Amino acid sequence: MVAHTKLEPKTIEHVMGESGTLSELVDDYSPRQSQLDMAHEVQLLIESDETLLAEAGTGTGKTFAYLVPALLSGKQIIISTATKTLQEQLIQKDLPTLLKACGVKGKARLLKGRDNYLCPQRLEIIETTEQHSREDWKKLALIRDWSEKTLQGDRAELEHVPENDAIWRKVTARLEFCQAAECLSESGCFYPKVKEQASEAQILVVNHHLFCADLSLREQGYGELLPDADVYIFDEAHQLPDIAAQFLGFTISRGQLEELTRDIRHAQKTESPDSQEISDLCSGLDEKIKSLNDTLGKWEKRWTWEQLEKEALFQAEMKKLINQVGFLVESLKVIVERGKQLNAVYKRAKDIESQLAEWNASQSENKIRWIESSQARFKLNLTPLSVANAFSRQREQIGGAWLFTSATLSVRNKFDYFANRLGLAEAKTATWPSPFDYPKQGLIYHPIGLPEPRNPDYIKICLRAAWPLLKASEGRAFMLFTSHRALQEAYAILKQHWDGKLLVQGELPKLTLLNQFKLCDKVILLGTSSFWEGVDVKGEALRLVVIDRIPFAPPDDPIVQAREAYLKEKGLNGFINFQLPEAVIAMKQGAGRLIRDTEDSGVLMLCDPRLSSKQYGTVIRDSLPDFPWVYDANKAIAKLKTNGQVTEEIKTV
Repeated sequence: MVAHTKLEPKTIEHVMGESGTLSELVDDYSPRQSQLDMAHEVQLLIESDETLLAEAGTGTGKTFAYLVPALLSGKQIIISTATKTLQEQLIQKDLPTLLKACGVKGKARLLKGRDNYLCPQRLEIIETTEQHSREDWKKLALIRDWSEKTLQGDRAELEHVPENDAIWRKVTARLEFCQAAECLSESGCFYPKVKEQASEAQILVVNHHLFCADLSLREQGYGELLPDADVYIFDEAHQLPDIAAQFLGFTISRGQLEELTRDIRHAQKTESPDSQEISDLCSGLDEKIKSLNDTLGKWEKRWTWEQLEKEALFQAEMKKLINQVGFLVESLKVIVERGKQLNAVYKRAKDIESQLAEWNASQSENKIRWIESSQARFKLNLTPLSVANAFSRQREQIGGAWLFTSATLSVRNKFDYFANRLGLAEAKTATWPSPFDYPKQGLIYHPIGLPEPRNPDYIKICLRAAWPLLKASEGRAFMLFTSHRALQEAYAILKQHWDGKLLVQGELPKLTLLNQFKLCDKVILLGTSSFWEGVDVKGEALRLVVIDRIPFAPPDDPIVQAREAYLKEKGLNGFINFQLPEAVIAMKQGAGRLIRDTEDSGVLMLCDPRLSSKQYGTVIRDSLPDFPWVYDANKAIAKLKTNGQVTEEIKTV
């Protein structure tokens, strides 16, 4: 990355103060003390090359608080976020405004993962070698037309092909497709151009997935994806440990294996047509992929290695699959010099052979082997139980200043859980509470007498308790569930009784659902995990948030079981040191959906009786915003109907 100089020296007060440049550029801007305090803390961090864990409550304005000192420093900055929404806000809105406000003549760029960009070579291969449905040919025609106009090749520009469409995956610039293509920016390939532009930026915005992919390559000694920087800022940092675990392990899916056989066939046909045995070996691999899937049954399930170890048929088929990949690798090795495509598929096949062997024989105490399967797919996963050593090792090698910030990093005002997961035990910590007046703006309604969540009628009884509030708020409600099963059960009941509109996660894209929610009358949105965070609805559109239960991870999940066993071996309680902190952070995110602005008001309904009946409920309660708690539905209804401040009667409960 190339250094850029400031047009004139400015201080944080010159930009963010009472009569600063931001007050001239941003409507209704006014300084917030917590925002200024955080900005000064970030400035000290950047000057001292230290590490800071910063929890900034909703409404603090943490984005400006870290961007202003970052820009004023003149140093090279990488900002990593968890969501596309925040990335787009940074690039399209915040950074252009702040570059002007700070008087900085620098560039800000967005760099996404390779699978967000078109590969012209892949598009040509897919168009000329595969059979497609009529619908897929229409999509390919749209992609081809767009490819001749776009300057960036960025998937976000392509409006008429669904984001997760399988046809897009086939034409992306993924690394495994490019290993031997020797693509340069002048070759017409988009990704090298984008990377060149990224290297010239003072501020580079990426996401956690791309940062962790870079971290994984560095850890393996394979180089890097991202340019070096002086300062690393992680917003929405609470998601970082789980994303790092994905990239410091690996997944091999049925789709990847079948894609490999298709690409090998095409490479052989194009560059070595006399090598028919390669095609035959691919057919044999396709058969073994299907046979392995068949041994896992047709029902959706997650398997631990301990379960699979006892399945003789699975072990036999796994051995056949690994051997078949080995035969392909050996056959490709003989003809690898005949062309670039053969070279690329040979390297991919060799990498997969290595990963399959590692997965099948892994004895690492820190990595677990597990499988997700259904009738038509499977994924072999190798997942580290802790990324602390690898993450801290790479952080020390890279150097510079590191900021980790989110509205939900702490549990009972302590950062130990997050810090330990990333090996940040020596980091400084700081907290800036939300400026919202929670005691006046909202309340928590916790109904008395609900059964334990394991009761088969639990969702029905929760809906019965929520019904008067839903009527009082005239919809305008989020109902957040911890499982798709619970969501579908609630939807089946509500659609028989609710005379307004019901929006259900998964039926439409997330952004479309949110836009409809803001525009519709008497609307209820039902969502699971992805609606617990990163969703911002201000004003009268949202008055009620209902959470069905404490978001504990499923106890039969292979990763949960392995992490608890891992902690037990270290003399730690898995529930206290893993399950409970995870639930607290998720609960804080869900609760944070209700109040998004100083003028917002409403009710947060928490159904789970364990919040008051179990000792650990106190830990969760102490970590939530300081809303008043009420146990009488009439007081919650009064709050929803008054559309204003909490009465003295409620505040004293």
